[in-house]
Amino acid sequence: MPGFNMEQYSPYMSEADLAHAILKAAGAPLYFRDLLEQVMAIKPVSGRDREHIMAGIHTDLNLDGRFIHVGKGVWGLREWMHDRKAFQYEHDEELDN
Repeated sequence: MPGFNMEQYSPYMSEADLAHAILKAAGAPLYFRDLLEQVMAIKPVSGRDREHIMAGIHTDLNLDGRFIHVGKGVWGLREWMHDRKAFQYEHDEELDN
């Protein structure tokens, strides 16, 4: 992914802060699973199963006002969504192809 350099992120950052930094570097919304994989590559979590980790990060994204669910499992940054309906329509067509 362009702009993604694991060394620029700290494993001491929260999962939400990492997700925010990763999305900011990507410059575009990402599928939740892709975002999760990148967060987990930087901040490996032991002692919890994958489903528990996924649920926790998903909850963090839902509760954190910096993020917005674009649709079809895709998350972006609220600061990008000036006109969410126009973005959703354009992006949904791209995902259907």
